Amino acid sequence: MNDVSGGATDVPLPKGARTDRLVWIALLLVLAGWVVVMLRNLGYLSLWMDEGFHYLAAQGILQHGYPLYPSGHIYYKAIFYAYILALLAKVFGLTATTLRIVSVLSVAGLLALAYFIGRRFFSRTIGILAFFILALSVWEIEDGRLALYFAPLQLMYLASLYIFYRAFVDDDRRFKPWVIVFFILTPQVHQLGMGIYFCYPALLIMKGLKRFLKKDVLLSFGIITLFYFLMQVSEFFFWKVGYVYAKTDTSLRGMFNYFFSSFNLDYFKEFFRGFPWMSLIVLAGIFLCLGRLAAASRGADDDRSRSPWLYFILALIFPLLFFGVFRTHVQPRYLAQLFPIFVFLFLVGWRGLSGVLVDLFVTPFLVLKPKARAISAALLFLGGVLLFTEGAGPGQALSIINRRYNDPIEAEIITRSGRFEHEDNANTGLYVRHFLKPDDIVIAIHVVFEKIYVGRVDYWLWSGGPGTWDAWEKTPDGWKDFYVGARWLNNLDDLRKVVEGNPGRRVWLVGSTSLIRRDHINQEISDYLATQKDKIVFRGWDGVSEVYLWNDDAGGLTGGRHTFEGEWLPSRWGSIAYGEDYSKRAAILWEPGRRDELVAEIPGEFKAGRYRLRLRIKTEGGSGEAIAAAVVLAESGARLRSLRIPAGTGGWIEPEISFALRDGDRPNFQVQVPGTSRVWIDYFDIVPEGSGR
Repeated sequence: MNDVSGGATDVPLPKGARTDRLVWIALLLVLAGWVVVMLRNLGYLSLWMDEGFHYLAAQGILQHGYPLYPSGHIYYKAIFYAYILALLAKVFGLTATTLRIVSVLSVAGLLALAYFIGRRFFSRTIGILAFFILALSVWEIEDGRLALYFAPLQLMYLASLYIFYRAFVDDDRRFKPWVIVFFILTPQVHQLGMGIYFCYPALLIMKGLKRFLKKDVLLSFGIITLFYFLMQVSEFFFWKVGYVYAKTDTSLRGMFNYFFSSFNLDYFKEFFRGFPWMSLIVLAGIFLCLGRLAAASRGADDDRSRSPWLYFILALIFPLLFFGVFRTHVQPRYLAQLFPIFVFLFLVGWRGLSGVLVDLFVTPFLVLKPKARAISAALLFLGGVLLFTEGAGPGQALSIINRRYNDPIEAEIITRSGRFEHEDNANTGLYVRHFLKPDDIVIAIHVVFEKIYVGRVDYWLWSGGPGTWDAWEKTPDGWKDFYVGARWLNNLDDLRKVVEGNPGRRVWLVGSTSLIRRDHINQEISDYLATQKDKIVFRGWDGVSEVYLWNDDAGGLTGGRHTFEGEWLPSRWGSIAYGEDYSKRAAILWEPGRRDELVAEIPGEFKAGRYRLRLRIKTEGGSGEAIAAAVVLAESGARLRSLRIPAGTGGWIEPEISFALRDGDRPNFQVQVPGTSRVWIDYFDIVPEGSGR
């Protein structure tokens, strides 16, 4: 296959099928290890972001045969992806881990496909490097650990590009029927998959009008064009959930304005923002490719008609241009399906530039034989890949895999969504679920997740206006959200009517990080909740989400307040245990063999002075290492005071430590569990010395 990337700059390797088999075996072994590492902690963090939508879609399929939401609306968006999730959940259970495995396996498939395409279109070295860059990419690790459609979409998108090339550029009739199949299925993983439609104008540019107007191309082009048009009409007129913007004008003009806006280069800028050096190399490579094609077209052999480099350039440029007029929230994650193409263009572009740089700056001063030139260019190429590859590396990958609650999220594909730490939707919801009574009332901010974890939601608290999360609709029973069908509370008066107007029923409020966002929960509601701190019965492991309980007349959960409850500790390996002899009937429990270390932020205000920390803890069995607890400074992590609790206490004990704070100091609580015995922490109190408590 012709390649205009120029020069014999590939790393010299033995040729033949035997070498390919050895490379495949080695990469498959690496891939198996990669999957094992990716499965680590896969279900530790709760479902969040848009994962809840796909959970409910899969649940609807399992219960009804199609993605019916609790509100009664059908989730058409990503419907093929939803059925894949449901199929796996049917076998292994509907859990966060099961749903996320689909993404892990999708990225694994993408890595294998990237090597295969790189090897076939460019060279073995390009394929190997694409494999490893993608395997260590922050984008791939993030997307590969979420129950979202981005990883499956990447796999389907790249496979579609390859199938189209083989069908119409290579003119291999075996692939032609599969073009229609993949081009229909890929947008059912997500509508962003419709970007493969631009393979057709790419074919027109590469092969010319005469080839484009042949029956095989026109047939598939007509079918796909009609199908995509009907998809958009269906979204505009029939979708009740899953659309991006509220539909206010159903005229033809309104439909046009719903999908399109004035042209901008925002998505081009997103690549430059996330990968500045790589983007510059891709851009330079584009000019290099076009220049070589222009030179080749003046000769006897026009390489344009089969150049995979040109094909990938067009497969990147056309969708980005379309994004310039397509109306959407500008987010880096919406470029996920184009990212493997971007990586290929970076590698091929830098390989071509390496040869040019050697010719410009080395050969004028040194007489190099062809082999020496190739080796020099290859060394420059490999060195440049190590130097210029951005957003990829083992350290960055492991930080994502080992992420805990409260860890900062640095990948822009998530932080650009306003999520800087992982939200704890699971523990807050499961806590309520454990104590929930049939006549209780449940209010939630993130109704989708609490429908999943609590099991039901009666009211949705949300005071944000249009553009924050437009999930409300007017029904015969009043305003409700259109995901789970909970009644909408959007002001303090309505919230107080529910809380104070049901004296005989317990009222739960499951909070979230939206409690600290004024565009989600307004100041008036926030001020009211600030006066209800004595109603907090649980704090999520993210340190922000809180559970409030009103009308707890027995006082079993709201009585006997302490500074910090053990079950609030953001443990990795501990679990919440329930029992009548625990404060608020819950504690944190570590089983033998579960080593853990954690730091918890202590809520409240602390003035300068001396304080005592009293810990209620119990250990059972084991020997050797003791449990270590300490008070540390929040800012620096410096240890103020610590204590050691031996294994096998035989019952509850309440050890104490004394420590001093200066002005501006904030204390955190640190605990280390060696994993040699069972350990319970019920609560701890921090009180000023001399308070008598």
